[in-house]
Amino acid sequence: MSRPAILAAGLLALSVAAGGEQSYRVYTEHPRLWLEARRLRLLRRERERESVRWLQVESLLAAGRQPLPEEPLARALQFQVAGQEDAGRRAIAWAMARTRVSAAPDAAELRLLAVVFDWCYSLLSDAERASLVQRIARGIEAAGSAAGMKAFAGAALAAIAVADDWLGSEQSLRAAFENRWPASFLPALRGGPGFATLADAAAFLELCHAARDNLHLDLWRQAPAFFKQFPYYLLLQYYPPTLAIDSHPFRQPSEWASAASNPAAQGETARIAEMLTAAYDTNSVETQYLQGWIAHDLYRVRTPSGALYEFLWMNPYQPGLSYYNVPLLLHDRLAGRLLARSSWDDDGTWLGYSQGQVQIFADGRPSLVDPATQTAPIVFPQVAVMPVKGDASFRVQLAEGEDVFVVGLESGRTYWIRTGEGKFAPQTAEKGGILALRAPVGVETAFELKTVDPNPPPPSLQRKGR
Repeated sequence: MSRPAILAAGLLALSVAAGGEQSYRVYTEHPRLWLEARRLRLLRRERERESVRWLQVESLLAAGRQPLPEEPLARALQFQVAGQEDAGRRAIAWAMARTRVSAAPDAAELRLLAVVFDWCYSLLSDAERASLVQRIARGIEAAGSAAGMKAFAGAALAAIAVADDWLGSEQSLRAAFENRWPASFLPALRGGPGFATLADAAAFLELCHAARDNLHLDLWRQAPAFFKQFPYYLLLQYYPPTLAIDSHPFRQPSEWASAASNPAAQGETARIAEMLTAAYDTNSVETQYLQGWIAHDLYRVRTPSGALYEFLWMNPYQPGLSYYNVPLLLHDRLAGRLLARSSWDDDGTWLGYSQGQVQIFADGRPSLVDPATQTAPIVFPQVAVMPVKGDASFRVQLAEGEDVFVVGLESGRTYWIRTGEGKFAPQTAEKGGILALRAPVGVETAFELKTVDPNPPPPSLQRKGR
């Protein structure tokens, strides 16, 4: 298709979308995945300037001592940024070898196949293109019945990549974004727990960039409340101290699931999710705080698995704001959880509440709080959190803030609260079993919680009520 025809078709697609119907035809030229014209120009300038991030990637590619974790992606990126055809041929050789495998590609392989096909498209012969499309299409079809965000995102990325060469692309994308996305994933962002893992968040954010660049589809607009607070969640979900692994400093994401997790891999994935988020929305105050957070070169990822993404997604010229101005508390009403820090310093204390559990990080280690034995609230300068099990009474004095939270309750149940010398008043626990209260700054305030009304109406009024 000629460039004028492509332009005309693109304008038609935009007019259809403007009329209220989303188009799933892809009219953009290769490369389509993540390397839109502005970003590709930036990356090529970074190579010309021999920026530290490019030199980091170049040294890993030149070393050749052992295969990189995602070498096909690395070689395809080398072809796009540096114009080295031999690097693109190496990426294609890997992809063609996968066409001889009988089993359908899994989500990780499908994603890499899509990237190589897209980024090295100009180097492919007709026969190579046909073989790769056949394998990619098989992976897309297999992913339709596979659970999880990675399978969903990988299939949608692949359908965008092969749009000109596979007749099923438009139908696959329509099914993905009009059926599976609203049924399987969107509810968790609008009023559920959000992403199951940081890896799922990174996979989804990669898809967000590709959907907007190629389909003019902004998935963030479908869950605006979630994505407004998501940058703050990324900032506050870390334990305060820096973790050094093989002389590489990592920020430590809080861990709820398993003590056998890989802290370095978690820290790397979290940073990739941060860079993807900051790159998606460069205008909002929330993402500018996040940009200020990731701009610290100390935390630049230098691992073989992370350096590619550090170069691909980090824009050192994007303005950022100081994260020291970010509130040290996030009450996530969508998911029913709390995140708080005593300060932004490495020796600060961290608190998280989710799914009925209170976790605190202090004195260099995390621990769970047992509400049955907790007799006093956990107090930071700006917030106090009181885990309870049954009736409770406690006193709070905050130096800077007014927020007091009672946690561990039954979501949607009404409790009776008395503040100071006042009367008991009913209050319903929010999602996650959280009661949000207020205490005057600098004043010691007494709170009392009852699970049943301590002053029920007289029996005669109860009978009249019936």
